[in-house]
Amino acid sequence: MYTHILVPVDGSPEAENAAGHAVHLANAVGAEVHALYVAGDQSADESTAKAVADCGRRALEEVREHAAEHDVSVDTTVAEGEPAQTIADFAETTGADLVVMGTHGRDGVDRLLNGSVAERVGRQVSVPVMTLRLGEGRQSVTSPLEAQRIAREKLEVTGHEDAVIESPSHQRTAWVVHASDDRGEYNIHINSASGRAKIVQLG
Repeated sequence: MYTHILVPVDGSPEAENAAGHAVHLANAVGAEVHALYVAGDQSADESTAKAVADCGRRALEEVREHAAEHDVSVDTTVAEGEPAQTIADFAETTGADLVVMGTHGRDGVDRLLNGSVAERVGRQVSVPVMTLRLGEGRQSVTSPLEAQRIAREKLEVTGHEDAVIESPSHQRTAWVVHASDDRGEYNIHINSASGRAKIVQLG
């Protein structure tokens, strides 16, 4: 089926959702994941360039962490250039046989006039391009019980299997679950659309 899955990331919720789906798909079919961050225009001032670089590092680190949790091999790359062309070139040079991308899912005239990076990539590569709107690819987390289950799984894989968890609270695009054990207190942040969980130690 697939052996090399390319997922471009940019720090957005849409890209995070796509990366989560790419990792789960790779785990299911035994594929490797290539995560790519395209820095874009490098003529920006120093502070902007630093912010872009920091965003790229965070986005790629999240993919690495998620892949490690699911025993998926992942390579990460930062590249410069026009996003669509850079992604298409990278897909060819790395031998990717599937590209997974997040999309804002615009429709109608706005979509026809402006297009999207995902659409331009699709016209330039010879391999399938899977596009996912926010909330697609994985079941969205809609209930406190589901949020608690994901929080428990995250705690167990990070060595906090004895932690006591409290009832989740929902904050805009994420669930937050408070937990504690003899080593400290934690908040587990769970993306409502992708189910991606991250532990933040308190204090």
